[in-house]
Amino acid sequence: MRNVITALVLVLACVAGLWLTLVDARTDDTGIEAGLLFLVAAALAAVRPRAAMVIAFIVGAPIPISEALQSGAFPAGIVALGFSVAGALVGAYLGIMLRRSASSTSP
Repeated sequence: MRNVITALVLVLACVAGLWLTLVDARTDDTGIEAGLLFLVAAALAAVRPRAAMVIAFIVGAPIPISEALQSGAFPAGIVALGFSVAGALVGAYLGIMLRRSASSTSP
């Protein structure tokens, strides 16, 4: 069952990363995009804390890759990785704390 959930989380991370790349290409609202990167990575990492760094890179990497392919220079979107890593770490921490509190209250 864990493998299925992990696979679903990674597929959702891929979809979210690609969707956020499309959002980045069509909008100039960096604040909302940064918030979405943080929240998506946090939510997915809360479900699978051990895969937090993989989730962070899957969610955040498509934006700088896309920008590098378009411009041919060092992408300014590399900051997207920072927001996704921060979100994944916070989400993993919250997921671990929720699991610990749930296991300590169960009989």
